[in-house]
Amino acid sequence: MDKLLRRVRMAEGMVARRAQRKNALLKRITQRKQNRKNGEAFTEAIQQRKAAIEARNEDWMLGPLAPRRELDEITLSNGNFFGSLSPTRALLESEVSEEEKKARVAWCGSPKFLCIAPGDRVVVTEGHHKDLIGTIEKLNTRNMTVEIQSEKLKTNTTVPQFMQEDSDKPVTQIYARLPISSVRLVHPLKDPQTGEYRDVIIRELRPRDIVHDRPTRTRSMRRFVPGENIIIPWPKQEPIKREDQPADTLRIDVDEKTFVPTLFRPPAPQQVLDELRNKYSIFRTRHTPEYIAQKEQEEKEKEAKKSAAKAMLTPIQEYNRKQRELRRARGQPVLTEEMLAKIGEVVARNKLGQQAGPQPKVKEETVAQIEKAVEQLSLSGEDAATTSPEQPKV
Repeated sequence: MDKLLRRVRMAEGMVARRAQRKNALLKRITQRKQNRKNGEAFTEAIQQRKAAIEARNEDWMLGPLAPRRELDEITLSNGNFFGSLSPTRALLESEVSEEEKKARVAWCGSPKFLCIAPGDRVVVTEGHHKDLIGTIEKLNTRNMTVEIQSEKLKTNTTVPQFMQEDSDKPVTQIYARLPISSVRLVHPLKDPQTGEYRDVIIRELRPRDIVHDRPTRTRSMRRFVPGENIIIPWPKQEPIKREDQPADTLRIDVDEKTFVPTLFRPPAPQQVLDELRNKYSIFRTRHTPEYIAQKEQEEKEKEAKKSAAKAMLTPIQEYNRKQRELRRARGQPVLTEEMLAKIGEVVARNKLGQQAGPQPKVKEETVAQIEKAVEQLSLSGEDAATTSPEQPKV
């Protein structure tokens, strides 16, 4: 079983690494496409600026002989008709980073808890349309832009060739989008002095009382002005009208119980269960008792083969094993009183020699006696000798 579990872990790790490499590749491809799109938009802006400078110089130099650029001819430098933008620039479709998203919505919460919604009245605080007040028609949370319903924000846009039909014009007007950082909320508040309601530009909003409803998977919260504790109500949203279609399931059919599970029969045939669970999958961790018993029996057979191989020993290996068993049965050696007395004499003599000066020489007879005693202690007789006439020669 350990081998099966190890195989499952290796397979899971392999799949995880493969998915990681795939995600990294997709991320690089997406980033490359986005960089190309951003580069095209930037190049288009530079080319239009150069074309505008050249047109201004020609109009000043030629006067009444200046060419008519409003004719239906595509400008070769940027691929758009005169006085029109590409849809990418008009709709701000270029991707933005997470840091830029947070910077765009810093005044109205965060990308996750956004404190503005379609239907709010806002004022433009930057750009050519500064001080323009309008209602938010659409809110794009992918790049944090808004589409304001105002005629002044309509922009001439060149329709792509694949979207044009025979009767369509090559240039159309669409509402240009603005980043959320370029607008501020406009809401009527009561003047404490006069008691009248007047429009006030709210420059900062924060969320509060965030409630997550798990059954419906919805989220509700309130927004307020920090420092003033003024609750700003959300714009009224029209309820979504849903019409029943012939393919829809009626509520009475949903509530009807058509299957009651029981313990007397399996929920599906065994063949179907094997197909659903994929019994031969490399990622399977739950196995039947029969399969587990089979694998355990295989492990036991392998262990039996290993033990049988250990039983086959050479004569020298058998002799060494027998000697080890004898030493193990003999136990630890024990020092006699005579051995301890002799060892004490040697230790005391060594200490006296270190204190008095040069160490006196020990008699060779005494050293030989101590060595002989230690050898007898370790061997405990002639039976424990490492060299004996019975030992086979190698």
